[in-house]
Order: sequence, then C-alpha cells, then structure tokens
Amino acid sequence: MTVPILEYSALTPRAWKNGLGITRTLFDDADATDAWTWRISIAEITGTQPYSACPGVRRGQVALGPGAVDLVINGRAETLAVDDIIAFDGEDEVSATPREAGFLDLNVMTRRDTWDSTVEVIDAATVSAEPGGPTTLIALDDDGAIDDRPLARLDAALLEPGMTCTLRGRFVIARLRRI
Repeated sequence: MTVPILEYSALTPRAWKNGLGITRTLFDDADATDAWTWRISIAEITGTQPYSACPGVRRGQVALGPGAVDLVINGRAETLAVDDIIAFDGEDEVSATPREAGFLDLNVMTRRDTWDSTVEVIDAATVSAEPGGPTTLIALDDDGAIDDRPLARLDAALLEPGMTCTLRGRFVIARLRRI
C-alpha cells in the first residue's frame, strides 16, 4: 500500500484557540463539530505568546526552529533548541518567546483519557505503525524521502496500523496508542 504524503505547503493556516497565533493541522480525528481526541499540528510563534489552555490534553512539542524558543511553564523557564522535545499538560500555564523570526513548533496533542503518545526525532529507518493507533512522520529536511518518494521539509505522512515504510533523512515520529 502506498503511504499518502501531505504537503505542508498546501496547508491552510488557522487561528489558535486563544486567537494569538496561527497553526496548520497536519492530522487529527476531528468530527464535524471540530471536536478531536488527538491532533498533530505545526504552529508559528511570533513574539512572546501564551499558549491556549487545553484541559484534559497532554501536549508534546518539538522545536523546529529557526533558532531556539524560550518557554515558561508554570513559572519555570525552559529553552528548547531545534529538535528538542518537551511534554506538558494542557492545564499548564505556558508562554513562548522565539529567539528568531519564523519560529515553528510541532505539537502532538492527545486527550489523556483516550490516548498515550510518544514523540522522538529519528534518522533513516524502516518504520511500522503499531496496532492501537496511527503513527505520523514529519520530514525535518528537504532531502528526506518515504519509500523513495522525495519530501520537502515538514511534509508528513500518516501510517495506519500495519503499514510499513522506509525513510531517508531525519523525521519526527509520533506514535499514538489508544488506552
């Protein structure tokens, strides 16, 4: 089965829930009312911005750059360099200040009562989606490929359970497992 590729350049930006930033949703399980139990998106952070509150949600964030981002989570300072990953709860008070213009971050958001998730940065590998939920792959470089199909930076793929593909390059891999 051919793995479908989602081109980042074709995605439409949407306002954050708090209206203070923009995001592009890669994948989610949203219904007709836009209710979801998981969502994977890329947000652009311009200036110091508070994150939207998301009660009941576990958030994983990967810094995509350019440069680093300074986070304040419940009053505690954290700095994420490119490819660094952090997780926190949607109830946490979080604000972000990018060190360079055009800063992007990848967000993996899951309802804690429905999903577990893992997020990591990997190099070329053969990847199989595990039973119990989807696996997403996001290209981190312009010279990546899935099954020898070239990708641009931030292009993505959603693997359903049982699907396997071969990667070339660096990727973020997010695995979701229904609990």
